[in-house]
Amino acid sequence: MSAQRILILARRVMRQVLRDRRTVALIVFAPIIVLTLGAILFRSEPVVISIGVVNEDLGISSTLVGTVNLGQRIADELSTGDTFHLVILNRRDVIERLQDGTVKAVIVFPEDFTNSFLKNHQVSLDLRLEGSEPTRSMSITAYVTQAAMKTLAGLAGTGLGMPGTSPSEQEGPVLPVSVQATYLYGGKQFDMMDYIAPVYIVMLGMFFVFLLACVAFLRERSQGTMERLAATPASRIEIVLGYMLGLGLFGLIQVAVILFFTVWVIGIHFHGSLVLILLIVAIMAVVGVNLGILASAFARTEFQVIQFIPLVFFPQVLLGGTFWAVSDMPAYLQPIAYFMPIYYANTALRDVMLKGWGLTEIWPNIAILTGIGILLVILSALMMRREVA
Repeated sequence: MSAQRILILARRVMRQVLRDRRTVALIVFAPIIVLTLGAILFRSEPVVISIGVVNEDLGISSTLVGTVNLGQRIADELSTGDTFHLVILNRRDVIERLQDGTVKAVIVFPEDFTNSFLKNHQVSLDLRLEGSEPTRSMSITAYVTQAAMKTLAGLAGTGLGMPGTSPSEQEGPVLPVSVQATYLYGGKQFDMMDYIAPVYIVMLGMFFVFLLACVAFLRERSQGTMERLAATPASRIEIVLGYMLGLGLFGLIQVAVILFFTVWVIGIHFHGSLVLILLIVAIMAVVGVNLGILASAFARTEFQVIQFIPLVFFPQVLLGGTFWAVSDMPAYLQPIAYFMPIYYANTALRDVMLKGWGLTEIWPNIAILTGIGILLVILSALMMRREVA
């Protein structure tokens, strides 16, 4: 083994890479862009969550402590800090406000809330959750429980503690608090995988289809197939559509495998129509194929294709509502999400699988996703090189 020959080959490879300015730029700037987006999202200030409060609690009146309204005290505790924004509601408005997203949860205090506490020495909170975002639902439940515990701890010196126990003998929040949570969408039978599944399906399907189309289309160019096709009467749009249909078939097979494995092998729960789920995934597969064809027009080598993945795919994952709700992102990043096809696929699939919505509710997202696919076909045809050998 010769160290000199190894060094000569290494220098040759380095010169080849350095001659390709596009590859050098991708190596340097692609990870910087991804890391910058990640840093902005992880370091962004938490968004204030809107919670509805229906306070029908009549409270109690006592000569010793005056008027005590436990429901109002818990609501006041929730309003402290920057976590929640409280919205006062009537009971008849609860479902409507949860459906339109005005509030993410509603806590209901019935008329006998304070009296029930005095009789049973237990607080049972009626919490209605929108439920389509599991992380947010768990966070709301935890904060509401904590606020109730702090409120009860504050009652220790008012004489409303446990009967037969002096305030000095009460060590902190010893009174039990239970949360009776109900979900507008999802439910207790849904685990974390059920909530992740919609974006999981879209993300995996788009990644593999994009990679397949990008590499296959580039290989056709490098082998001279494109130059031969350019000499035929076929127009650029016909060439792109032909490749889209050919590669799209394999893309559809791949996403179908992902979907059916997720549903029947992993066994996720979902509410909506399986046919509608398959339609959304199929449209996203076609968009992924077109996106791969368009990206391949800017790549000269398969190495550059690999470098395009963090530049094209990761920003969509970060900004397309996959892990962060678009409404929770910094305001200057939110408009970018609406240019990401994965955003519309994520939204439509979540609406079907978690909310049980039908075509009449999700058609705007499907229409926009289809429009993006048509736009990508046109751009691919315009960008396709037609160099005749």
